[in-house]
Amino acid sequence: MADPRLLLARSGASTLTVGPCWHHAGMCGRYALTMEPETLYGLFDAEPDPRAGGADGLYGGDPVRPRYNIAPTVTVPVVRLEPKVAPGDAARQIEPMRWGLVPSWAKDVSVGSRMFNARAESLGDKAAFRTALAKRRCLIPASGYYEWKALGKAAGAGKGRAKPVKQPYYMTPEDGSVMAFAGLWEYWRPADGDPVVSMTIITTAAVGPLLDINDRMPLILPASEWAAWLDPRVEPGPMLAPPAERLVSALELRPVGAAVGNVANDDPGLVDQVALIAAREEAPTLI
Repeated sequence: MADPRLLLARSGASTLTVGPCWHHAGMCGRYALTMEPETLYGLFDAEPDPRAGGADGLYGGDPVRPRYNIAPTVTVPVVRLEPKVAPGDAARQIEPMRWGLVPSWAKDVSVGSRMFNARAESLGDKAAFRTALAKRRCLIPASGYYEWKALGKAAGAGKGRAKPVKQPYYMTPEDGSVMAFAGLWEYWRPADGDPVVSMTIITTAAVGPLLDINDRMPLILPASEWAAWLDPRVEPGPMLAPPAERLVSALELRPVGAAVGNVANDDPGLVDQVALIAAREEAPTLI
C-alpha cells in the first residue's frame, strides 16, 4: 500500500488524492510524465505562467502530450514559486524549464548538459548550486523514472571489448499517482537572445529495494514537504536526506525493454513490463 504521506491528488477521482536518462551510471537521466497540464495544475495547486505561454508552452513550444522518455536538454514542466514576489505572497507556478542547470555565470548554455543532476550531499559546496539551493528550489513532476541495473558483460566475438549487459527498470508509484523530484532552478542570460530558465534534479543515496538496481536515486519528496521545499525561508537541510524506506516501498520496480535507451523512442510501449534479462557472470580473466 502507498505511504499516505505521498498522496495528494489523483486524476479522475471525485476528490483530488497525488502520491507518492541521459542514461549514465549512478544518475537519474530519464523519466516520464504522462499527465495532462490541467491535472498537474490541480495536483500541485499551481497556475500557468502566461509569460511562458501558459499550458501550451510547458514543453517549450512542442505539442503538449504524454512523455515517456524525457532526457536532459528537453524543456519540461516544473513547479516553482512565483519569482520576485515575497514567498508568503507568491503563487505556485508550473513553468517550462530546460533540463540541465545553466549557472548564471556560464559562458554558454552547453554547460547545462553536464548539470542535469546534483548530488544532495555536496550542493552547498558547489558554486553552480549553492545560491539556487538557498533561493530557487523547485519540484519536478514525474509519473516514473528509469534506471539501469548492471548484469555483467556479454561475451563478444572478435577483438572488441565485451559490452556491458544492463536491465532497464521503470520506477513508478504502484497506485498510479505522481512523484515530485526535488530540484533547483536558475536563470541564464546570454549576451544576445532570450534568457534560459533551467533546472537540475537532485539525487541521493538509494534506499530499500532500489539499492538492488543502483546506488543512487532522484530525491523524491513526500507531498507533506512540497510547500517547505519551495519556500526559501525554510532551511532545506533536513529535506535533503534520503527518503524513508516506507516511501520507496510504494514504488513498483518494473523491468522494461531496451528501447528506452534511445531518446528517439517515446511511446507508451516503453513502460510495458518485459521478462527479465538473465544475469550474466563475469568471465574469468587469464593473467
